[in-house]
This record gives sequence, structure tokens and C-alpha cells, in this order.
Amino acid sequence: MRRCQAGNSSGSQGVSAMIIMVALVLVSSVIAIVLITFGQEIFTNSGDDATASQNAIYGKILVRNAVITAIKFDGNNDPIHANIQITLELSAGTSPIDDDLVTWSVLCQREDNPNNDRWANDGNLEAATSVTGDGGDIGDIDTLEVGKVYMLTIALQHTQDTDNDQVLDNGGCPPNYQETHTLRFAMGGSGSYSSWELRYDAKLEVGDYLI
Repeated sequence: MRRCQAGNSSGSQGVSAMIIMVALVLVSSVIAIVLITFGQEIFTNSGDDATASQNAIYGKILVRNAVITAIKFDGNNDPIHANIQITLELSAGTSPIDDDLVTWSVLCQREDNPNNDRWANDGNLEAATSVTGDGGDIGDIDTLEVGKVYMLTIALQHTQDTDNDQVLDNGGCPPNYQETHTLRFAMGGSGSYSSWELRYDAKLEVGDYLI
């Protein structure tokens, strides 16, 4: 009678277990790398979002209102010059800033060629005053601070005399009937700015609110 000797499978089982263990280690490593990379992206994106949110809130000029205080028309009853009084303040969390470092510009579509760069009037806030008294003392302040309200009168008019008749008739952004112009404030060299719309009606006169 022949005896059947069963093969010893313990060795092959150990090899299989080792292969499975190595595979699990590799899979775990891949998963760990994916999780770490994903976590880094989340933190990076969160930081970028926080920076964007901070730029959207802080370092801005908040405009309370803009009103026409003087306006001049030509012989065709078209506006050629206007003084606009802006009431403004710094947004919460903004650091104090010298008035000459804050610039303003009013942008409008070119009348001679709407597809080209826009016309503009611009300046800074050196002429800004506090709202106390009559607001006529342009040396009233040197630094803008949070929690205080300021007034600024800007002049909007053409900047060029194209036909040498001593009348400015080109460039710049005087009010124009039923147009919307852009009022923009930039905070020094920080790259932070805020924009507001100046909306002109079909009829323009002193006392009209534009924002």
C-alpha cells in the first residue's frame, strides 16, 4: 500500500501573506500621498480665499453718496463741466493712509471712438476735508482714518481743446445724459481699489444724487 505524502504548503502561504502585506503597504502609501496632496491644496486654496476675502473687505473706500454741486452747459445744452461732491470713508480694518496716496479716477466711454481706451479725469484725495464746518478747508486733513467721514469735491470736464477755440471739447468725463460712468478709488500701490457707478439722468441739475 502506497502512502500519499501531503506537500507542505506553509512556505507558499507565507509568501502569499508577504505579497499581500507589501501590496497593502503600497496602497496605504499611495493613499497617504493623495491625502497629503489634497490637504495641501485645501490649505492653499483656503489661504487664497482668505486673502481674496480680505482684499474685498479691507483697504477700500466706501462711498456714501455723490451729488452734483455745480454744472455748466454749452450752447447746445450739453454738460461740459461739473463739480461732484463725494462723501466717503475707509472700510473697517483699513490702516490709516496719507490722503495723497489715495487716487480717484472717473472713466467714461470715448465720444469719438467708443471702441478705443476710455477717457478719464483723475486726481488724489489731498483736497479731501472732514464733514465738519463747511468742508471748504482742503488742508483740514493729511491722513485718512477708519471711523471718520470725509468729503471730496472732484471736477469732471473735458481735457483737450481740439479746434483752438479756447473751449475744452475732447477727453475727460463731464456728465453726459443717461450715461453711467465709473468712479474708482485706488489705495496707494497696494493694488486694492473700489469702483462705483455714477448714473446720470436725462436731465441734470445741481442737487442730483448719482449713487
